[in-house]
Amino acid sequence: MNNLIINFNEKYLTRKEIEYRIKSDVNLDILWGELLLNRKKTGVEVPLIDQSSNNFWFNLTNDIIKNIDSIDNSATEDLFKSVPIDLEASVIADALIDEAFNSSVIEGAFSTKRRTKEMIEKHLKPSNKSEIMILNNYQALLYIMEHLDEPISEDTILSIYKILTQDTLVEDDIVEKYRTDAVYVWDTKTSKITYTAPPHETVQELMNSLLKFINSNNNYHPIIKACIVHFYFVYIHPFFDGNGRTARAISYMYLLQNGYKFFKFFSISSVINEEKNRYYDAIENTEIYDSDLTYFIKYYSSMIVRSISKIKNNFKKEFGRRLIKDTLDKSGIILDKRQNKIINHFITIDKNFITIEDYKKKFKISYETARTDLLELETIGFFKKSKKGKKYIFIFNDLNEIISNIHENFISI
Repeated sequence: MNNLIINFNEKYLTRKEIEYRIKSDVNLDILWGELLLNRKKTGVEVPLIDQSSNNFWFNLTNDIIKNIDSIDNSATEDLFKSVPIDLEASVIADALIDEAFNSSVIEGAFSTKRRTKEMIEKHLKPSNKSEIMILNNYQALLYIMEHLDEPISEDTILSIYKILTQDTLVEDDIVEKYRTDAVYVWDTKTSKITYTAPPHETVQELMNSLLKFINSNNNYHPIIKACIVHFYFVYIHPFFDGNGRTARAISYMYLLQNGYKFFKFFSISSVINEEKNRYYDAIENTEIYDSDLTYFIKYYSSMIVRSISKIKNNFKKEFGRRLIKDTLDKSGIILDKRQNKIINHFITIDKNFITIEDYKKKFKISYETARTDLLELETIGFFKKSKKGKKYIFIFNDLNEIISNIHENFISI
């Protein structure tokens, strides 16, 4: 039994997950009871209560510790240091558009990223409720960016909520402050209520507790605290509609305010949108398994890690072309079609070198033309020439090195 407890604690499985992993001669009720007792004994209590007036709590598992270390390392490493100052605003604007789109789609909005980008950049009027939701989300993110130097207060939350839900609520859902009636989360697949939010009479008190928690100086790591804030806001469900979007916006604001400024360069909700079932399962598991926040913290922190990994993999492709094009435009350098194609090719692949023969075959040109193209790109600063055996290879430089080479050799002249 002890070995089972150690194993299931390490993986932090739910009762349902454990049920499918134990032998028939193991009493699930006894095992789960001992496991839960063990978890609570080692757990950290949070000063926020559930509907039974019990405190929420969590365990700092190895997975959570690894996730936090990974996020902190990414924050320290400054992933976006290669973004020039004059392009930074454009990169952030694209990230906000991406976040506005994905956070709205999670809640049922239907549109495309292309339409969203066009609507925002060309100041087009939204044509339906989905587009209004997305545009509202974008405006709420702009509000957050403009108020990062202010503490998160009740006025902050209400302002964000009002921006998010402008012109999207049915008349019965419009309130002066918080909801004035009961709310339920309905599963359309099973036609059952999956969650009943706290009575509306308790919302103000619960929100006061949440705001106190947000603004208190305590020993919680900012990532863990952001996870708790996100979950508890959804748990309270203070509004009739827009709770998920508001929760994501507030946790986003909290992270930016607490040293994670690199989050403004990419969308966290893009990964949530890809794995909505896991997101909702993590919320539900915390609700049904004795208010154990570990499930949500483990999911949300790992989701952030996946978001960072995704943007690291896409950064070269997404922004590399833009950075290089911008630098070339400033330098007055014009590449021909072949040279542009090979640069774009190297921006998107892992391989970092090419031979004259490879270049010749790729573009079906003469050896001398291939050699001339690559030597020109070497002179500009895209490649460095090296000898491997009897052949010369052209090694594609790091993005920062390319930008630096062009600036040093051409723009400063």
